[in-house]
Parts: sequence; structure tokens; C-alpha cells
Amino acid sequence: MKKILTGLAAFVLTLSFASAEVKFSFYNKLYEEGAVAVHDDSADETVKDFPAIREKMYAEILTDRVDAMIEGTFAIDDFDDSHFGLQGEVDDWYIEFRPIHMITLGLHTGIFADGSYLPIWDDNVASGNIGSDGFTVTVRPVENFRISVTAPFSFDGDPDGVNWVNGKEEWGEDEKFNVGFGAIFDAEFFQIGASLHDIADSDERELGAFINIPGLFGAYKPLTVGAGFSHSWGNGELESLISVCTDTAGDGIDGGIAYKNLMNAYAELGFEKFTLTAELAYNLGDDDHGTHDIYTAASVSVTPAEKVTATATGKLLSDFTSSSKGKVENILFAGFALDFDVNDNNTIGAEFDFATQDSNWAIAVPVYWKYQFEN
Repeated sequence: MKKILTGLAAFVLTLSFASAEVKFSFYNKLYEEGAVAVHDDSADETVKDFPAIREKMYAEILTDRVDAMIEGTFAIDDFDDSHFGLQGEVDDWYIEFRPIHMITLGLHTGIFADGSYLPIWDDNVASGNIGSDGFTVTVRPVENFRISVTAPFSFDGDPDGVNWVNGKEEWGEDEKFNVGFGAIFDAEFFQIGASLHDIADSDERELGAFINIPGLFGAYKPLTVGAGFSHSWGNGELESLISVCTDTAGDGIDGGIAYKNLMNAYAELGFEKFTLTAELAYNLGDDDHGTHDIYTAASVSVTPAEKVTATATGKLLSDFTSSSKGKVENILFAGFALDFDVNDNNTIGAEFDFATQDSNWAIAVPVYWKYQFEN
């Protein structure tokens, strides 16, 4: 991985110096976000934890021929409750190269339909991606229309991440070569996207279709809505829709949705000093996974004073039906955050998060300082 990223960085820098136009963005974020206290009612125990102090750096460069991004984080934490240590990882990266304007070759690139995004969760439904963690070819045959073909594989050396070109027998079954297709069309008042992942593998195959409507077709500019549908032939999952956990042992409150058929939707109403956001993910099929069926969330952000933003957030994960694994107790989440823009480059913030499931609960007090700039 290190050699790959070093080579990619050198390649991007070489081409960027030859480019007529270069755009660059960077941020450095110092933060902590883990749970500081977790109560386990069955054990009648409350665990307190020192949250890891994390340092995240992000850099992205955009040129007329090459785009690239890398994001890495390292943390200092008490990994065994008595000894502190440093540990880091590459969180995300991509590189894209355009030999000609209409064709893009990409490595580890995520190309998501806007309608697959859930803004409060701050992540996308996986089936909204017309790219992959592997190699992707994107063609723009006409303006505002993208078609992608992608072959997924991993870069971490894990044998489970190999995409076998000529097949391989695993657990008595032949592993077929995985490939995916997708398309995104951007119109003046809406965007639509569709994808089909892992076509040859019925255990991982997934279909997604999405629409996003900024400005409500031009009728009401402050309002944006998006929605989508996903069908999984295997076991689709949205992980950690609500998560307030310690950094080390993973103790705390965490929950998501497993699905065969999933509907997702969001709406965002934004004004200069007020933003209201709501989102939904709903498992439309039978639940035999022992996970929740529906996720809902809402947040309100206001600007009570210059450079200050206050945000209140509520989330709910609920299970409607009992499965063979039993009924899952609801998860409730409440959070309140304050952000202060010190100047054009610096922002600081603090938050209080509380999550509860049955008689268990967890508390986190995230804080951060972020420095950013772009040309």
C-alpha cells in the first residue's frame, strides 16, 4: 500500500506541474469523538474511557488531466487501559486520469449518485456508487452523462479482496470475475443514477436506482430532496447508522439495517441562517437478520450569532418485526453541537451525544479544531 500511494503521489505531482490549471484543497483536523462513558445494564457496570486524540489530514488536487485525493489519520490512545500508543491508517484515497476528455481511468474511486447520500449520517448507500475500490473506466459520450464499468478488488493484500479473472474454487463454489456497471445523468433540475454491482456473484449482486432534485425542479430553490431504491441478492447492510462507542473495545451503542430491499430518502431545507434536514432508510422486505428495520433522523441548524452555528440532531432505529434472532430493541440518539468559524481557515467545535438502547446508554463529547484552505 505504501509503495502504491508513494508512486501515485509522484505521478500526480509530475502531471500537475504540466497542467494548465490546478485546483488544490487541504484540511487538517485535530479531534476526538469516542464515547467517554458506557453503561451496560445487564452487567450493572458503567465503563469510562479516555477517547483517542486523532489527527486527520486530507489533500485533493484537481487538474485538467489528473485528479487525486488522499486522507490519512493517526491517533494516540490507551490501547490496553494503561499504555498509550500511536497508530495510523490511510482512510481513503483515489486517483483518476483522463487520456482524453471523454474517458476517465480511476483507481479506488467512489462515484456516487447524489440521491444515495444521507446528509445526517454523512455517508452514501453503497449501491449508489458507479465506481469501486478497484479499477473503473468512465465514459462521457455526451455532456452531463457518465457511464462506468468497474472491476472491484482490494489494495490491502487480503486474499478475500482478490477479483479472480479466470475463477477459483472457494468453499466448494467457483468464484467468478466480478464486474459492475452504472450511469449518472445530470439534467438542469435533477440527477438520476443507477448501478448494478457484482453481476456474476449472486451472493453479492446489488442493484441501485436514485434521483436527486435540487431546488424542487426549480420551483423552490431552498429545498432539495433525494431518494433511492436498492435490491440486494445477498445481504445488503447499512452499518453504524447510530454509533456512540469507545475507541478501543468497541463498547457502546451501535446499530444499522440489513436488507434485501431498501428505500432511502432525504430532504434538506436551507436558508441563510436556518437549515432543516430529515432522512430515512427503510427495509422493505422480511427481516431475518436480527437488525433494525427503519432508520429516521432529523436535524436543525441555526446561526444565532455571526460565525456561530448550533445544531440539534435526533435519530431513531426501530425494529418492527421479530426474526429468528429475536426482536431488536430500539436505539434513540440525541446530539447538540456548536461550531465557531474563527476565520476563513479555522473552525472549532464541540458536541454532546447521548444514545440509549433498552436500559443501556452511552455518552460522547466530541471536540475538534479544523484548519482548511483551497486555491
